[in-house]
Amino acid sequence: MQNQDKGLDKDGFIQSIYSPKNIAPEFQEVVTAVIDSLLKELPDQIDGIYLYGSVPRGTAIVGRSDLDVSIVLATPIGQKEKGVFKLLSDTIPKAYPQVSKLDIDPGFLRDVLQPTEKYHWHFWIKHCCCCVWGNDLSNEFPLYKPSIEIAQALNGDLSTFLEQMSPSFQTMAGGNVAKVIGKKLVRAAYYFVAEKDGSWYTNLNQCAAVAKRYYPNQSDDIELAYQYALGNLISKTEAFELYERLCKELVVKKV
Repeated sequence: MQNQDKGLDKDGFIQSIYSPKNIAPEFQEVVTAVIDSLLKELPDQIDGIYLYGSVPRGTAIVGRSDLDVSIVLATPIGQKEKGVFKLLSDTIPKAYPQVSKLDIDPGFLRDVLQPTEKYHWHFWIKHCCCCVWGNDLSNEFPLYKPSIEIAQALNGDLSTFLEQMSPSFQTMAGGNVAKVIGKKLVRAAYYFVAEKDGSWYTNLNQCAAVAKRYYPNQSDDIELAYQYALGNLISKTEAFELYERLCKELVVKKV
């Protein structure tokens, strides 16, 4: 298989597949609404707005896909800013039913630029999203190859994820909670083995297939996580049980 088929360029660097050009016409309206709302509510505070997930990959499904937004603020993130993000997360999906949920992931510019963020924010902005407004920081960061450092930066919260997400989960439907948990587990399992596999997939089906090869004893649980991620299973209680069971294996082994 050629590198390009495995998400890497000919030199083994991760290919960037996120672009404003990939945003389908049916999602353009809601993207514009989010940008306009952020600029109105937080004037002169925003350094850049980025999209990640299926919308800038061009694979989003109307009525089923989330709109995922990363924001870099030129000012610290306080209660006012958090209130704006919560309000938008609550109101945008109701006004624009083409998206099932709005996720906002904010960062403070000074923190984002810290050298300690090399495998977290720097990598995220370079390879996991695209700038749709403002200062595009991706131009300041190098290309990356798959590495365990990236995997650990993206999944360092595995053991505390449920606790961190608890406030958000309380306002979400059970099926949506299960979907978030499923996606987290599949991607975590895959990221830990991506370097060894010599690949960088974004498609959940490919991520699950690779993860099952490297975690044969957890293959059934990884398949369950994949089914939750797809929305085919919706039990929040059983999704929590799966998370507690599987994340311990992933954290302990890190194949």
